[in-house]
Amino acid sequence: MSTDVLSHFGVLDELIQVIYQGFDRFVVLSQVTESAWSIHLGLKGPEGRWWRGSWSTKHILDITNGVQSSQVFENFAEKLRTAFINGDLTIGEWTEKDSDINLTFGPTAKRPLHMALKELSAAEAASYATVVFTEIALQAQSRKCQLNPLFSPRNVSLIADPSHANSASTLPSKCTPLDLSQVPVPAVNQAAERKIKVLEAELARSKKRSPPGDTISKPSASSRPPKGSSLANPNKKARKYQALEFESDED
Repeated sequence: MSTDVLSHFGVLDELIQVIYQGFDRFVVLSQVTESAWSIHLGLKGPEGRWWRGSWSTKHILDITNGVQSSQVFENFAEKLRTAFINGDLTIGEWTEKDSDINLTFGPTAKRPLHMALKELSAAEAASYATVVFTEIALQAQSRKCQLNPLFSPRNVSLIADPSHANSASTLPSKCTPLDLSQVPVPAVNQAAERKIKVLEAELARSKKRSPPGDTISKPSASSRPPKGSSLANPNKKARKYQALEFESDED
């Protein structure tokens, strides 16, 4: 029966979270086995204090009021997992002197859940820390013993985009002069160029034509009136006028 209940709590296995409470920082580790769901809580500091708590099948059935339903167990485990991942956790009854505290799930909920935690001895804390670091070392072997799966540019192979690779292969090896005839001209510039050519053609045609009134013909030598003729009537001779002389008063 214990295995059937805890089999629905697999979503809580191998979880880790950090809790900030005041000036203290705690690390929480969750583990599920066939017999219980266990929580280990460690306080960062020179003392290296650790606490441990667990829920057996009996604890879980007490919370669910004895209801033995797979759906109820799965929903219950999922709510605990959501609170754990979202950091909706707090340390209850915590003081630096107290050895017994609790881990509260959903402290702002109407019915928060509390798991009692008891402090481990120095030997128990060291033993558990050794187990945790051993698991970390085993997992790091798949990353070439790298502690954290950090991103390393040295491990990234540059893979060119096929479209870029094709275009790069067609590029000339040497710099060649730019052929302006191959440079695409925008449609707007092409339309303006056509208008300019049309205007130039019309201007050339207008120069070839001689519209009336535009040019004034100069009178030729043959059309000039003969010397001595009247300017008003060139066919008649101009009248000669004799200069008038006046006698002086002395005569």
